Amino acid sequence: MGMKDKREGESCPEACQAMCCRYVTTKIDAPRTKTDWDEIYWFLCHEHVEVFIEARKWYLLFDTPCRGLDGRSRCVIYSTRPHVCRQHPSENCEYWGEEDHDKVTLRSPEDLKNYMKRRGLRLRMAWDDPDTATAGGKVAPRSPVRTNRKRQTRRSKE
Repeated sequence: MGMKDKREGESCPEACQAMCCRYVTTKIDAPRTKTDWDEIYWFLCHEHVEVFIEARKWYLLFDTPCRGLDGRSRCVIYSTRPHVCRQHPSENCEYWGEEDHDKVTLRSPEDLKNYMKRRGLRLRMAWDDPDTATAGGKVAPRSPVRTNRKRQTRRSKE
């Protein structure tokens, strides 16, 4: 992918199409609990949102272009661009940098379900379809429902 000859301070060529200016990412904690997995599922239920895993770190990606881009994907605020843009390292650039083959990208709730299945995570989630949550062709047993209600017996009625 990358041409590897970008010089410091040089703006991006037109061929780049401002790839790094078309999304926003933020690091998130790796899921550990059912609630964490459910939150990631919720993220992926939204349009233009992805989750990716790179070097064992989890990120949330919002696919939304920068307001500073013109119709030709050129930065109209280049001379006054934010510090974060100035510090963006070339090795992380989609145009100049190397492609990370170990990166896992989840773009939909179905991708998350498949990822969890590949990883052997067998959690009973609210979003599981009981008709398709099978183990060897059989419907997975439901866990008993627990309530705080005291069981009524003949003695407790008296």
